Amino acid sequence: MLLQFICNCKKMVTMNTRSRQSFITAIATSFGFAVHFTAPLSAGDSTPLNPPAQEAAISDQSLLDSLSFSDANLGGFLFPHFHALGAFGDTTGNQESLAQGHHDPQTDATLQALHPGMSLRAGMLQGFATANGYTDAHGHFNFVLEEGFLKLVDLPLGIQLRGGQFYNRFGFQNSLHNHGWMFVDQNLVNGRFLNEGELGTIGGEVSIDVPLSMMQASVLSVAVGGLPSHGHGHDHGHEHGDHEEAEFEAEGANFTNTLVTAAWVNQYDINDMNRITGIFSGAWGDNEFGRTTQVYGVGFEYLWRENGYGAGGQSVRWRNELMYRDLGGVSGHLHEEEEHDEHGHADEDEEEHDHHEEEHEHDEERRYASFDEFGLYSTMIYGLNEHWEAGARAGWVSGISEMGLDDRFRLSPMITWYANSARTLQARLQYNWDHSDDFGSEHSVWFQVGLNFGGPEVR
Repeated sequence: MLLQFICNCKKMVTMNTRSRQSFITAIATSFGFAVHFTAPLSAGDSTPLNPPAQEAAISDQSLLDSLSFSDANLGGFLFPHFHALGAFGDTTGNQESLAQGHHDPQTDATLQALHPGMSLRAGMLQGFATANGYTDAHGHFNFVLEEGFLKLVDLPLGIQLRGGQFYNRFGFQNSLHNHGWMFVDQNLVNGRFLNEGELGTIGGEVSIDVPLSMMQASVLSVAVGGLPSHGHGHDHGHEHGDHEEAEFEAEGANFTNTLVTAAWVNQYDINDMNRITGIFSGAWGDNEFGRTTQVYGVGFEYLWRENGYGAGGQSVRWRNELMYRDLGGVSGHLHEEEEHDEHGHADEDEEEHDHHEEEHEHDEERRYASFDEFGLYSTMIYGLNEHWEAGARAGWVSGISEMGLDDRFRLSPMITWYANSARTLQARLQYNWDHSDDFGSEHSVWFQVGLNFGGPEVR
């Protein structure tokens, strides 16, 4: 039955706009549900490895479980959170072009996140809301709602339901806010394939335990909804101005309107010290060309902890993820841009008639095409103790030349210091070597500082 639900959701992408909106409204209203799944605890986490299996698999904590534990609460059921991140540094290239997400460093001094949040824990009813303040490449301060949802837990058959605005479960990182990342910036492939690495939905999602006795946890989740209306307006298609304008606009590949995602996470503990996690993900939806985009991902992670389920000790985390994107494109300006241009024309009947004739001729000249692209990353993190961890990340995306998206590789070593096991304060130093045939090689150095307050967030 769940597989049939997924198939019906994929068919929904082909509906006309009015039908899709009605369908989404019905789903979100009648179900009102959502779920999140997790990567296991981070390499340097001091938190034990043995939370309940369902919670470990679908509560996307990763680093968050060890961030600044606090007993602060309002009435015993509301728990506040606060996170702040800033990055300082320099690059030999154009940092706005090198960035793959709006949380990445945009200038030599960037406020990456100012995250106030609140978790609700009232028995079977849980919830979470957070907003984010950040500065863009022009130094402007932006403040937006990132998540706000309610969640039902402890339902029969291991089902959890959630509804509202939330980050979709796709791979290891998309559902994490950037105060939970292990590096200063977004992965190349996440940033290019998943709307700058923060693919969000207003709608609902359901998860259910898959009865695999050999796994400590096996959870399948499916989400249906529409994307939040606010955008961050960062165009990574024309990454460098020294080449000709692309025939197909890169932003057109981004998801918009209807979105369906599915993810299946499997967690297997070899013994107390060794854990393996596998994730299979998919996303299907409308894109800004007015056609469809689909992304598939598979991830594998190995985690070793010296003290096993106990806190502290050394640790090693090896994380890998491969993604494939297939999309339909249309040459020329995006449809939304043409609508914006149309408002600038005079309202006289004759000029409006001429405009529609020109638009029709332009549509006949447009070229329709399909494109595909691969991307991957691999990270290795070594936790020396509760204060220090070091690691490196390698990432690659294959590119689409007709869209001005280059074949790009990035190598990023880093070292991180935490003030205590609760990680109330942190400092991270990272070097990036970016390379592509388009711009050659660029070098960047970033120093990040962070402040964290509050216990684990409801995810």
